[in-house]
Amino acid sequence: MERLISIEIPNLMLLLPELVVLLTAFVLFSLDLIYKRINHVLAIGVSLTGYLIALFLLLLNLGLKGETFYGLYVRDSFSTLLQIFMVLLTAVLLGFTHAYYRHRASIYGEFYYILSFALLGGMFLVSSYNLIVLYIALEAVSISFYILTALLRSDFNSKEGAFKYLILGGVSIALASYGAGFMYLYSGSLDLRYVLTHLGENQYFLILGLVLFLIGFAIKIGAVPFHFWLPDAYQGAPTPITAYMASFGKLAFFAPVVRLMPLIQEHFSYAWVFTVGIVSALTMLYGNLVALAQKDVKRLLAYSSIAHSGYIMAGIAVAQIIGLKAVIYFLLVYALMGFGSFMVLALLERASGWENRLEEFAGLRFSLPWLAVSFMVMLLALLGVPPTVGFVGKALIFMSLSYERLWWLAFVMIVATGISTGYYLRITALMFMKGSSKEIGLKVSNVEKGLIMLLTLLLAILGAVPIILWSLVSTSAENLFMR
Repeated sequence: MERLISIEIPNLMLLLPELVVLLTAFVLFSLDLIYKRINHVLAIGVSLTGYLIALFLLLLNLGLKGETFYGLYVRDSFSTLLQIFMVLLTAVLLGFTHAYYRHRASIYGEFYYILSFALLGGMFLVSSYNLIVLYIALEAVSISFYILTALLRSDFNSKEGAFKYLILGGVSIALASYGAGFMYLYSGSLDLRYVLTHLGENQYFLILGLVLFLIGFAIKIGAVPFHFWLPDAYQGAPTPITAYMASFGKLAFFAPVVRLMPLIQEHFSYAWVFTVGIVSALTMLYGNLVALAQKDVKRLLAYSSIAHSGYIMAGIAVAQIIGLKAVIYFLLVYALMGFGSFMVLALLERASGWENRLEEFAGLRFSLPWLAVSFMVMLLALLGVPPTVGFVGKALIFMSLSYERLWWLAFVMIVATGISTGYYLRITALMFMKGSSKEIGLKVSNVEKGLIMLLTLLLAILGAVPIILWSLVSTSAENLFMR
């Protein structure tokens, strides 16, 4: 009788948005089974309906907190904030994909439910401390990304990028799993909160497990020297999916590492700062230096994404509340900047003969002035020029490094940002200071144009009035540290 009394009744209200996304995925899967050729307007309608309901539930319960399924699932302001951005990015993605895939003759009904399963995995990845839940969620996102990367008909680069991603992605999953195993041997628990506060006898198991676990996630986020898959996967993937991996993927894969920051014990703090700081410095410098030599703008932005992983890791090295706030803020704003910049390329790729070569951007303001202005704002935000939101994000990272007196890492960040000036301003100068060699014939729908302009406006508004996002980020970080 006592056993029955101790059984916990799951609080499904805490994960209602995830259940809505799961139901949406199964409805889309069923539609794809029923119809040999799914009606894409119907699929987009079902997807958007599900995502908007999930978004409404997240906004309605913005202050909801709690745990269920014996602590396997955690609902807090951090998970809710990241999930809001994830759902928004996924919904906006649907505004660009159909025209792109139709242009590439690669329309598949599977796309819609695979995208929903990726979203579902990401939502769980930001909402748990349990190693098994993290493993399953990580697999859900990763497998979805492998398939979405390869989803271009008769495109060798797409298949090559997906294969490299699959091989190194499998390695990362294996390393993270081994790390979880060693942490369990150390503590007898699968909950990271207990693992990192447990005072066991053999701390070598904990150190080895934590190192393997973090290397697994370092591969996923493309940190140097575990970045080799990322440029090929980003370049070969359908460009809207590249935008999704660069934005949604960073939110999902960084979230478990962010949750670790408040749990770092005093006797691990020096090793944490030194190790994460070194990887951060290498990632910032390598990503920007190699981007400087690129002639393909899509590949250039892929290396820029690697460099931005380094900026985020610089904040993670500061295992204090100021570092946590800076990291969460930068993660969210990079999601907007990275998503928007790759989406500009997705639109341009529909122009006849467009190959994303650097010289093709010459005189873009004459053919597509609104798109040139939007891309310029996104590039300046990625560079960190005021008053864009990118400046606020980098300033917060720099302030957190100054707070911990990590002057050497702050100096590396300044040098890396200076290097990035070379390629961001080069593209901007080509668009606005060079003559156009050819007319670009591109038909863009009002929906696509409106979404690009909205993203551009957000980058400017959030930069001019940073308190809009800062208040949400600050609350999330403080709640994580008060656990």
